[in-house]
Amino acid sequence: MREDRRGNRPIRSTGTVAAFLVIIATAVILPAAAGAADQFLPSFGEGKVKVRLYTDYFCPPCRAMEMDIEPVVTELVRDRAVTLTFVDTPFYRYSSLYARYFLYAINGKKDFEHALYVRRTLIEAAKNGLDSTDKLEAFLKEKKIALKPLDPGSTFREFSRHLREDAVDATPSCVIEADGKTQKCSGGGNIIDALNRLRKTPPEK
Repeated sequence: MREDRRGNRPIRSTGTVAAFLVIIATAVILPAAAGAADQFLPSFGEGKVKVRLYTDYFCPPCRAMEMDIEPVVTELVRDRAVTLTFVDTPFYRYSSLYARYFLYAINGKKDFEHALYVRRTLIEAAKNGLDSTDKLEAFLKEKKIALKPLDPGSTFREFSRHLREDAVDATPSCVIEADGKTQKCSGGGNIIDALNRLRKTPPEK
């Protein structure tokens, strides 16, 4: 497998991601709130350009690019250049647990800066090897992140659809839909370069 030009090596799956997401969508990790709401997506911004960012909290290249990508996506979302959706992509043993808690945290406060803070916190938790609901909940509470459980089934099914249609088999990956065209790139450096091009030549609103 070829690395991108900045040395970031995407992590490739060993199975079918879509099928894996169907499994985790029905897994019982935490009781969901009664009366499931409509589909909940961690999407931010109001731009015509659609950006789907595929990452995993346990993926080393994803962790490495997080701090560099934050100012780029913050500007794009703030300037209404894009609509950004975070698609947690479960390639590791505890990824589905973390994906679920990200949704719980965003359900509690759907704010873009908060979402970035939660992502950084979950990356820190993954680095610390937190591997149970009790440990992860305690850590999030320590970081003052409130949780509002929801049924993530419809969200995971939507993620599964995107993974299948975008043919994503590596993290980090990014898919950009603009002007009727779709671009896919993998690797932190390539993703940041692609997003930076949107900053320099934003599409017409």
